[in-house]
Amino acid sequence: MIRNVTTARYDDSIHTSENTLVRLMLAQPDKLSKRLIYKWGKDSDKFPLTVLTEGQEGNASENPVNSIEYTLDIMGRITHTDELVYAEYAPTVTVGKGYTPFNIYAKTNKFTRDFGLIAADGVTMARIMTEGVEVPGRGWRFVCELKATTAEEGMSAELLQPGKIWVMTAPTVAEQLSRGNKTSVIGPSKLANQLSIQRYTKAIAGNHANKVVDIEFEDENGNPTNFWINEEMRQFDVSLYQMNEEHLWLSKYNRTADGSIMMKDYASGEKVPEGAGVMEQVKEQNYDTYGERLTLGKIKNMMTVLSDQKPDNGTLELVMYGGDGFLDDFDYAIKADIAASGFTVAMGEKMISGTEGALAYGNNFTQYRDVKGNTITIKPLALFNNGSVAEVQKRNGIVHPRTRKPMISHTGILLDHSVYDGERNIKMAYQKGRKELVGVYKGITPIPPSWGVAADLLPQLSTDVDKASYEKLFTKGIDIANTANCFMLQSVL
Repeated sequence: MIRNVTTARYDDSIHTSENTLVRLMLAQPDKLSKRLIYKWGKDSDKFPLTVLTEGQEGNASENPVNSIEYTLDIMGRITHTDELVYAEYAPTVTVGKGYTPFNIYAKTNKFTRDFGLIAADGVTMARIMTEGVEVPGRGWRFVCELKATTAEEGMSAELLQPGKIWVMTAPTVAEQLSRGNKTSVIGPSKLANQLSIQRYTKAIAGNHANKVVDIEFEDENGNPTNFWINEEMRQFDVSLYQMNEEHLWLSKYNRTADGSIMMKDYASGEKVPEGAGVMEQVKEQNYDTYGERLTLGKIKNMMTVLSDQKPDNGTLELVMYGGDGFLDDFDYAIKADIAASGFTVAMGEKMISGTEGALAYGNNFTQYRDVKGNTITIKPLALFNNGSVAEVQKRNGIVHPRTRKPMISHTGILLDHSVYDGERNIKMAYQKGRKELVGVYKGITPIPPSWGVAADLLPQLSTDVDKASYEKLFTKGIDIANTANCFMLQSVL
């Protein structure tokens, strides 16, 4: 039985000194390079957005801007769907029998007189009989009739409840004396976003930079060293890059409708901007949920929303990032469909392998190809398994009942990394000249070489305290030009 002979300790002092080593008791650390963010091995799973879009100055994966705010001119995809926002009938009622009219209440005035409708079940069909009338607090009211062939045909009012999506189809009119209707058109618009600003400080005091321990680490160049500050700076880097990566996924746009930012720094009174992250941008465009089990039908529905816009090379670069829970759900959905289709023999051959005297059972699906030839590749996202949200959900018991994984682990986000008109669809936005700034406040305290200050120069002191600090400031945001080929799918119980 393995015993834990030491306990990892956490030190949250404002600055670190030789006393820190005593408090931490120096539990054996992992040997990782200080600049692990730029390595492609296992650590790339922790920071996929940063790795894919950073460190490539001047290429198509970055988008420098002059100010904190930026806009993107877009032309949306033409759609004929709308959401119902009010129902005047109870869900248990049957409407439309005997060719009687009924009312639907849509979010917008997109639906048009004379046009057909397909209800949320994808089967029931109706015709729009009147122009839309705006009803305060209820949306736009349209009078409809079922496309029925007998007086007994009716429709469950469950299909009229708020949140149901209906789609408009071709108009039909009388043979003569018909009236003209209208055709909706979509115009260009702008997406507005802004950069978030992050600042991190690492402060040391006394002779901490020169303290050595009996454990060997790696310095910033990968060379062995016994200086404790190297391990401390590695932890500093890993922590800030994880937080920055999470911010790119989770952040929410914090300007009000009139452009104001209500959050202000208490000390300076300055506004604190935060930009829309990946989840907010994608969820606003394409979003769906599933229960305890994901089905292939949900995956197919997700693929149907992809536009027919082709990237420069004609191939969509679709990657679906997910936690371990979603990867398991995706694999189960495909295997369940395979079993239902009767492919048990072929499946068995792929699931069982091994050599003489040893058999191995197990294999996982990580790709799906739709009828158009579009292929999505599943890629694990470590942040959904052990990031900040996952950690707090686990600690509070917000876990999936079947897998016991945090609920965010059962989230998948499909991102389109294709190139359109010579530019990557997903780019890192940053403020010109302030993408990543590093500074050092110098006191009489010795400065470690890893901070980039020449050891043979006497620094000008900026404080009379025996203390120094290493400062990092970032101005970053994630820019998704076209979210039509992106999708968020998560388990909601």
